Amino acid sequence: MSTAHHLGRWATSVLLLASCTLCTAQQSVAIDHDFSDWADVESMAVTDTTGPLESVRFKSDGERVYFLLEYDRIIALDESIIPHGTKLALDLDGNASTGQIVGGFQGAEMVVHLADRYVNSSESGGTTEQSSLNDAQVRMAPTYGGSTHEIAIDRSINGFGNTNNPIRWSVRCSSGQQVSNDAGTALSNVDPTYVPVALERNEDAQIRVAFWNMNRRMDEVPAQGAMARILQAVQPDVIGMSEVEDFSADFVRELLDTWMPLASGSWHVAKDDWDLIVASRWPIAADYPEVYRQYPVVIDTGENGDWMVTASHLKCCNGAEQRQTEADEYMAFLRDAMATGGEVNLPNRTPVIYGGDLNMVGPGQAMHTLLTGDIANEADNGPDFGPDWDGTALKELKGLQTDQPMNYTWRNDNSQWPAGKLDYMIVQDGVVEVLGNFALETASMGSDRLAEYGLNAGDDMQASDHLIVVADLRKHDRPGTKPAKQLKRID
Repeated sequence: MSTAHHLGRWATSVLLLASCTLCTAQQSVAIDHDFSDWADVESMAVTDTTGPLESVRFKSDGERVYFLLEYDRIIALDESIIPHGTKLALDLDGNASTGQIVGGFQGAEMVVHLADRYVNSSESGGTTEQSSLNDAQVRMAPTYGGSTHEIAIDRSINGFGNTNNPIRWSVRCSSGQQVSNDAGTALSNVDPTYVPVALERNEDAQIRVAFWNMNRRMDEVPAQGAMARILQAVQPDVIGMSEVEDFSADFVRELLDTWMPLASGSWHVAKDDWDLIVASRWPIAADYPEVYRQYPVVIDTGENGDWMVTASHLKCCNGAEQRQTEADEYMAFLRDAMATGGEVNLPNRTPVIYGGDLNMVGPGQAMHTLLTGDIANEADNGPDFGPDWDGTALKELKGLQTDQPMNYTWRNDNSQWPAGKLDYMIVQDGVVEVLGNFALETASMGSDRLAEYGLNAGDDMQASDHLIVVADLRKHDRPGTKPAKQLKRID
């Protein structure tokens, strides 16, 4: 395969849409916390300033409808920690006399209660049926707090696929703020064609790093089969694992030696004092298990030098305060490691890769700390600092799935909580070039793709309730080559 062809397959996945006359959108939307694909959509401003909502944008394609909501403050869309009470109302039959009433909007066949995490759908006879956000395949980004949020709603599963009927819609907050499209919007019926990301390693990569929450299943035979197939398809050099507290380093080494035998010797596996493991094709030169719920190790890759890889599993669920404490502690460790004469004393420009199940829900201040070095508790953890070698912020990788334009990495269809991105990879892009990055959900792969890589459609959820996240990386050849940060907001 030529370099040009190989890199072409590894280029950022794009959505291709055929032209049509009734389209309200000429390109689709990736639910990935990157809002640049909304730049061509006019926003509807909210004139009522009594609440947090500032503007709304709407888009569609043949598979989904999409909303972009902009607020004047940071909120968590599927929580009420910072009150907002946002509801999305859709009149699917164009008849205002049927359906539910949402504030000043009448006739909604579908009402999505984002903060309370359920959907009410109108049935014949005037009754309503309640379902979860997962049942309705409502997908959102970001999973943690932000002032801008994008939402996708599946059309087919909610009964309005491939229709030429315009739909009316409205967005309302608990403050009473409301913006509506009473005239109706003609939907695009053009299905987006998503160009899948190749699983093959980029030929210019020096290291392929993966992070995976193993969900305590490594001793279950069906899970082992799925894990083996996924790892054989992905072929990482380094794997940061979480939720492996019940398994020893030797147990994991034996599995990896069976699943992905090395040409010479065995996998190098190190475990912290609880539920984190780092496995590497190369020797692990040092490890630092004293960092709470985070496990930095230094890997000697030989000709490409040392890399520090940190596997993480931050506090779950409503533990925002503890996640912040853990993020502060890691930043203090990293500041010391990068300082001349520190206790760890990494050589200048040693790449640091951080990732794992960060459980980043709620306001998300801990993520801000991990990216920027803005430490909340400086009394205990020292001053703020720039955590990249050039003194700037770190880069959160997008982690878009290989076969659909979504970035969620955790999914439990029986949960009240919607699918979300809990698994991350953060890099020092001042010294590291990202050549490829993806999350793997086998359920969204077509049969040809599954056969090509020796996978089964159910392997992802059979292995874990978390998806594996992967990146191909290489060191920058020289200082001063840091790429621009990915776009986070629309100007």
